[in-house]
Amino acid sequence: MAVNGNDTSTDDRLKQAYEVLSKRNHNRALGLKDAGICIRAAGYSPSNNELKKIIDTKLGTTYSHQLFDLKTIEDLCTGLKKRSERDVHDSLRCFDYERNGFISAQELKYFLGTRGEKLSEEEIDEMLRDLDIDQQGMLSIEQALSLFFVGDYTE
Repeated sequence: MAVNGNDTSTDDRLKQAYEVLSKRNHNRALGLKDAGICIRAAGYSPSNNELKKIIDTKLGTTYSHQLFDLKTIEDLCTGLKKRSERDVHDSLRCFDYERNGFISAQELKYFLGTRGEKLSEEEIDEMLRDLDIDQQGMLSIEQALSLFFVGDYTE
């Protein structure tokens, strides 16, 4: 089912991200932080402030303990502009100096710390922990894209 005219791949990504995060939360609805992660994994890119404004507008006052089910998260995404995988891929390619499809983990940390909503060093390290970084500190751009998009990335 498409959300207000958006393509179904976005819906699929939103559902996949929700399932992963919900499972991690003992199959319960998501808190505000995880709801934001879910929305961003589907290809939307609101900052935390923008997301709070959207929630306040659509749902009224937000409480720190409030939980968001998939339907509510889908409703929050209505009208949001998606960033394309191609845009993110092209941004990461700027760090691929040898044009071999790999970037350094340090450059990815820089990218994550300077684009969009600023992440803390701890948040970035947590994100990188599950990636396959080789002994030279390099990882594939496609793997780096997994931080931004749920599912396999294909050009």
